[in-house]
Amino acid sequence: MSLMLSETLSIPGIVQRMLDDDSAIRALVRSLAEEVPELMMTVARGSSDHAAAYFSYAMMSRIGVPSLSIPLSLVSLQQPPLRLKKCWVAALSQSGKSPDLIDSVRYLKQRGARSVALVNTAGSPLADVTDAQILLPAGLEQSVAATKSYVAMLMASAQIVARLSEAMGLGNHLAAALQQLPEQMEAAVHEDWSAALKVLVDADKMIVIGRGAALPIAQEAALKLKETSGIQAEAFSSAEVRHGPMEIIEKDYPVLVFAPSGPEQPGSLAFAADMRARGAKVLVVAPRGTPCANLLPSVPTADALLEPLTMIQGFYLVAAQLAVLRGRNPDQPRFLKKVTETR
Repeated sequence: MSLMLSETLSIPGIVQRMLDDDSAIRALVRSLAEEVPELMMTVARGSSDHAAAYFSYAMMSRIGVPSLSIPLSLVSLQQPPLRLKKCWVAALSQSGKSPDLIDSVRYLKQRGARSVALVNTAGSPLADVTDAQILLPAGLEQSVAATKSYVAMLMASAQIVARLSEAMGLGNHLAAALQQLPEQMEAAVHEDWSAALKVLVDADKMIVIGRGAALPIAQEAALKLKETSGIQAEAFSSAEVRHGPMEIIEKDYPVLVFAPSGPEQPGSLAFAADMRARGAKVLVVAPRGTPCANLLPSVPTADALLEPLTMIQGFYLVAAQLAVLRGRNPDQPRFLKKVTETR
């Protein structure tokens, strides 16, 4: 068994541990609720940036705080005169060692922002420069392909938004839904996605589709397909792909569509149907019972915002198996290393 597969199987237990001890998240939320920020900025790279995009979507859709991903070169290299007195910076990193993340947070704080680090490594340099730290309990991640640390970031993001929603009197539906997530993540391990292996085992290029809270996991899936299987996979919104990228989709072209419940689902399913009519090899990840062809069933959750977590759980298992079928080692992708220290 690959380390990637083993670490993916450990995710439901990590989610449970994060529910059992959320004291750091509650302390952070108390601070945020005293002075709710008017803007959130995220600082991250790679898989962590995809988790940050999910965090941003959750904050905007449930709390109403606008959020953006700050270009790191803009901050770490140019240091523009930003005005950030009512801004909150969330820095997400598995290792917390990348110099450009550290330099960016340090500068954004100088410009007036408050900050928090979501990191999976205790005593990281990134956590040292932030005002608060959420230490993710994913444990040592040995595979180069991040899995459990990514889902831990999604989970922490959902927990922060859920607790802040309660504190602001916006409801506790998400907080209640989170209590069922460990069991749902475990159920996701047992879903049958073998149809995806048959379609992708010989693929050299493909498109991955998502929208809303599913776009960040489409981006993550595309990255994993590139780094573990060498497939040139690109991620797009099911709305944006119609503005040009779908021109390359023709007969037998592989398309993977993430379509969780919610207002974005009908558009994603319509796109899947349109591409299937062209003759493309379309795979749709959606909750069990969704009426569509070539369904890769995912486990429904009590809140649609959490469905991307059960979906990425199932995807990681398939990605690890796919890499092996293609003669690759998912734990040691060529030319890559676990910690990337960019400047």
